[in-house]
Amino acid sequence: MADTVQSMLEAEIEDELGYSKYDYKNKDTSNTRNGYYPKTINSTNGEFTIDIPRDREGEYEPKVIKKFENDISSIEDKILSMYAKGMTTRDIQKHISEIYAFDASPSLISKITDKILPIAHQW
Repeated sequence: MADTVQSMLEAEIEDELGYSKYDYKNKDTSNTRNGYYPKTINSTNGEFTIDIPRDREGEYEPKVIKKFENDISSIEDKILSMYAKGMTTRDIQKHISEIYAFDASPSLISKITDKILPIAHQW
């Protein structure tokens, strides 16, 4: 679960900044990544620590695990079910909207699924 959430956060900051890690050719912003800060998350399987990405200008606010949120036990099954059911991008977009109460763009959904699917297949 920690790897899944971590991959979602990576895809989210990638979408926020507009370029993938180390892809400086496609960088159209002055904002850059600025490391991580650790956060302990509670789940049905116990506690685990994830690294929340930061940006240099402080504009990035994580939506997957919101600030001051540290209990994801209610959404774990929903996250895994999206991949297990083979949902379409629009289905996943609707599902994320229900879970996190934010609208995710289709490009963000695609980036998240691209990063999560290898982990889900391995699982």
